[in-house]
Amino acid sequence: MMSLNNFSLLFVEDNKDAQEHIRLIFEDDVKDLYIASDGIEGLKVYKNKSPDIILTDINMPNMDGLSMVKEIKNIDKNQPILMMSAFDDKENLLEAINIGCNGFVSKPVNIDFLYDKLNSIAQKLHDEKEKQNLKNLEIQKLYNLAHYDTLTNIPNKFLFEIELDRAVSQAKRDKSKIALFFIDLDNFKEVNDTFGHEAGDYTLKTIVNNMQKVIRNEDILARRSGDEFLLMVKGDWKREDLSSLANKIIKATSAPIKYSNDVIFISSSIGISVFPSDTNSPQELINLSDKAMYKAKKAGKSHYIFYGN
Repeated sequence: MMSLNNFSLLFVEDNKDAQEHIRLIFEDDVKDLYIASDGIEGLKVYKNKSPDIILTDINMPNMDGLSMVKEIKNIDKNQPILMMSAFDDKENLLEAINIGCNGFVSKPVNIDFLYDKLNSIAQKLHDEKEKQNLKNLEIQKLYNLAHYDTLTNIPNKFLFEIELDRAVSQAKRDKSKIALFFIDLDNFKEVNDTFGHEAGDYTLKTIVNNMQKVIRNEDILARRSGDEFLLMVKGDWKREDLSSLANKIIKATSAPIKYSNDVIFISSSIGISVFPSDTNSPQELINLSDKAMYKAKKAGKSHYIFYGN
C-alpha cells in the first residue's frame, strides 16, 4: 500500500477538538497537514497549498463543506475529496455525490476506516503519477528522436533550422549578427570503406566531442546529414574571431583518432556565411555557407572560406 507520507492532507472542520484529534493522529503520517475551520479558510488554504487530498465536514459556519467542494471541483474536477457527515443526511450526501465527491466518512469518525479511505486515494494518486511519469518519458523520447541525432546526441537538421529561424528573428530585432559554419568532413567515406561502419560511427562521435571542446556553450552545433555539420555562432564577434574559430575546428577535426589497432586521420572543410551582410534569410544562410564549403574543398580541403571570397 502506498504510504500517506508522500501526500499532503487538508482537514476542514470547525470543531476544535476534532481538529486536534486529527492533528494528533495524522501529523506524522502525511507529508503535510493543513487545518482550516470553515469553507472560506479551506478554499484559501487549497489555493495556496494545493493539498493532494481534502477531508472536510459538511456543516460549517460561513461557508459549508458542499459550497467549498463546488468551488474546488470547478477549479480541478479531479481533486480527491472525502466528506464527513452523518449517513442519515441523505440530501447532503446525494448532493455531494453529484458534485463529484470521492467518498464519505460517517461521524463519529472510525479512524481505521478513514485510514483505509485515505490509503486507497493515496494509492490511486501514486498510480496516476506513475502513469503520467511514463507518459512524460515517452513524450521526451519522441521529442529527442525528432530533434536530436541518435548517434552523436547533438541537434539534428530539423531542430537546428528551428533554432536558426528563432535566432534570425531575434537578430533582426536586436540588429545583431549571426555566423553560420557549414562543416564537411573530408574523405569520410574512405573511413567506412577501409575500417567499417562501426569505425565510422566512432569517428563521428569523437569528432563531435572534439569540436564541442573548441566552441562555446551558447553556440549550436548540429548534424545535418552523414558527415555534414552546421554551427551557429551568435554574439558580438569580429571576422577574425570567426577565422580563429574555423582554424580551431579544423585542428580539432584533424586530430588522429585511435580505433582498435588503427589510427584514423580525417580533416574538414568549412564554409562561413554571415547574417545580415550575406543574406536576411535563414535558409539562404545555410545555402551560402554550403557553397562556400564546396569552394574550400576545391581549394585543397582542410580549409575554410567566407562566402563572397
